[in-house]
Amino acid sequence: MRSAKKSILRIIVTVIGLVIITPVMTIPMLVSSLFIKPGKFAFLMMRTWNRAVAKMMGIRYSLSGLNNLVPKTSYIITPNHQGVADIVSIVSSLPLYFRWVVKRELLKVPVWGWALWATGAIAIDRSNSATAIEKLNKEKDTKLKDGWSMLIYPEGTRTPDGFLKEFKKGAFMMAIQTGIPILPIVCNGAFKIMPKKMLAFRPGLVKLTICPPIPTLGLSEKDLPELMEKTRQAILSRLRPDYDPFTNQELCSEHA
Repeated sequence: MRSAKKSILRIIVTVIGLVIITPVMTIPMLVSSLFIKPGKFAFLMMRTWNRAVAKMMGIRYSLSGLNNLVPKTSYIITPNHQGVADIVSIVSSLPLYFRWVVKRELLKVPVWGWALWATGAIAIDRSNSATAIEKLNKEKDTKLKDGWSMLIYPEGTRTPDGFLKEFKKGAFMMAIQTGIPILPIVCNGAFKIMPKKMLAFRPGLVKLTICPPIPTLGLSEKDLPELMEKTRQAILSRLRPDYDPFTNQELCSEHA
């Protein structure tokens, strides 16, 4: 009973906190974007917002595999997508500047969608893969300069059961056409903290693992299936659906 009351109280505190801090963070982002191109200021505001949300929700996060990152290198970041908790954890902890690739409907969401736009997010039509890839190619020259990376969830949406879904082609076509390496990131624990279509959540520890980058320079479209499979296997080898984020246990056979 006490645990249920604490959970309800945390949810209420989080909702109130979101109502307060979201405008406070969003307004400076929108104002700055009127005078300068979306960039680091908006990204840092987004990171601050996510860290505040993590505190309110009781989400802790750990990040391993930092040795796999090369400074000032651009990546096509491809995490598995377990839910809201992995978004909060990745933005809060990943030491890279990156832009989101999102479905275009999200930019129409009041306040939150405007904030996404201010960070330089790329909006695509997810129902039309050819149009989506064309949009990515148009945006890449301006959005992937000066060490900026791009984050695309290759599954396209959140997992309904904690297991890895089939991949869509967009991220991998862009990686091949630009020669930018794929950076797989594995998220464990986020699904159990807040499953898909659930508003309730539980505090817990999300574990993120950065996999070794997968080179794409010199690849052609015929290499697409192999690139997708390499990325999939990199994530699967470190994905632990049975991991319990509500204890302090370590992942079994975790790879750095």
